[in-house]
Amino acid sequence: MLQKSPDAKLETDELEDSDDKIMCARCGQPVTRTRWALSMDGHEHVFFNPAGIVFRINCFAEAPGATDQGAPSDEFSWFKGYLWNFAICTGCGEHLGWRFTGASDPPVFFGLIKGRLTNVG
Repeated sequence: MLQKSPDAKLETDELEDSDDKIMCARCGQPVTRTRWALSMDGHEHVFFNPAGIVFRINCFAEAPGATDQGAPSDEFSWFKGYLWNFAICTGCGEHLGWRFTGASDPPVFFGLIKGRLTNVG
């Protein structure tokens, strides 16, 4: 079972009051907001992983309803100069995408799988 930090609880509570919230499609947990959309040479991208699985992702500056999991890796990173690790829903543990960290601006952002998100409550 995933443990939520007290800070994550406060941040997701703030998302509850948002009219532009984006939620986990599986459990309805608020994850991010449309106003936090971020362009990394575009907001929406289509990538494939080494196994050939295709992902359509959207980039966000913040995703307080997701927690990072696993050690950061530079293997097969979709964004040059960034390490990635998994972004997991704090509500149900669903894999929502990836958290990217690097020395560039922005230093942290999230690439979230479009089909695993919803803005319909």
